[in-house]
Amino acid sequence: MNPFSYGTVVRGDYFYDRKEESERIVSTLTNGNNMVLFAPRRYGKTSLVFRIMEQLETLGYTCIYLDFLPVYSIETFVSLYISAIEKKQNNLQRLVQIISNVVKSIRPKLTFDASGNPEFGIDLTESTVSIQTLSEVLDLPEKLSQAGKNTIVIFDEFQEITKLNKYGFESLLRSKIQQQQQVNYLFLGSRTHLLNDMFNNKNRAFYNSASHMQLGPLPHNDTIAYLKEKFAQAAMEIDLSVALYLIEQSGDIPYYIQLLAAEIWQYMITSQTIVTIEMVDMCAKRIVELK
Repeated sequence: MNPFSYGTVVRGDYFYDRKEESERIVSTLTNGNNMVLFAPRRYGKTSLVFRIMEQLETLGYTCIYLDFLPVYSIETFVSLYISAIEKKQNNLQRLVQIISNVVKSIRPKLTFDASGNPEFGIDLTESTVSIQTLSEVLDLPEKLSQAGKNTIVIFDEFQEITKLNKYGFESLLRSKIQQQQQVNYLFLGSRTHLLNDMFNNKNRAFYNSASHMQLGPLPHNDTIAYLKEKFAQAAMEIDLSVALYLIEQSGDIPYYIQLLAAEIWQYMITSQTIVTIEMVDMCAKRIVELK
């Protein structure tokens, strides 16, 4: 099995480093503050956040994750957000009760499949979700938080919220965040210029509302150690100079390091044992030609 992972959330032994970043994010959130994480695409921010979610849940926090990329309307936000909330609830009957009490225009329903497993769903009584309904939905994490177990909401690709600004979404969400006592937020995204404007522009609702953190390249020493370890699992060798060349050819971007290393491993698995610069060049060319 190929020891390198790309194109999906990197988990387990495929994930390496980011220890300092993880500690800072966890410390910020558990101390009751919000954070915005800036990172270009392919830097592994989503993989880092899923690792952080595991740490936070071990500490007793409930973590709700929503990717804003598929959100294109108030209706899709409400549907996806409630679905993300539902995935983290152990007591679906309590969820149904709280939604019924808090959100007047949504009818939650709890049914059971042929095997007796519960299935949760909602019916919207409005053809177009009102601002009042949106406001009530944004209250749900606070209403659902239990004593001694705070909630962390993670909004990925948060800059996409600008698609909903005609509804005053930014201002509404900001006001809700200010009122909530048991919920903290982690915002992240890849279009850093948009995020920068959202959190640094005095005229925007989220100005000065969160601690800032920029995600940079991974330390070369850690990446080299990772490459050596993974290639060694298949009795392959990569020396320091070739590992550095692989990192350079990948633009020092974590995703492309994993992609190029995976391509090299796949090429070598049946016949080669030593990674060479020529091999790095050939596999990099193959990746480019396949795109």
